[in-house]
Amino acid sequence: MISPEYDARDVLERFVAALSVPSDAVIRDAADLAHPKEIIKSVLQHCIKTIEGADERTFLRSAYLSLGSYQELTDDERKALSALREVGPPGPPESELLEEQARRIRDFAIPLQAVMSRLKAETAILAQELKLLPGQE
Repeated sequence: MISPEYDARDVLERFVAALSVPSDAVIRDAADLAHPKEIIKSVLQHCIKTIEGADERTFLRSAYLSLGSYQELTDDERKALSALREVGPPGPPESELLEEQARRIRDFAIPLQAVMSRLKAETAILAQELKLLPGQE
């Protein structure tokens, strides 16, 4: 049920705007969302159930799964993700760059593992919930 204090159209528009911000990150900070995830989830569920266009429903279902990429992050997790972005893509196996990258992210392995585990679990739950919604393609 969508809370009466939120306008469903505004929630949807602002979430779509957040999704359209270019990002190469698999994990995004839920603090960047304009509304609480549960509100966005409720709006998306309602829209998926009621929208008639197949393309629009496909987009909404994809957006629903994307909600899992937004995680509540601790300061350590934010630092770990920032360090990971700074390190960049892995260098060639024979390069010293790869060793340097591995050394730099070693300290962040535990926070990264924690947030990746949450992301994986939440995405699995969202996928299961989608299967229960009408309009399954």
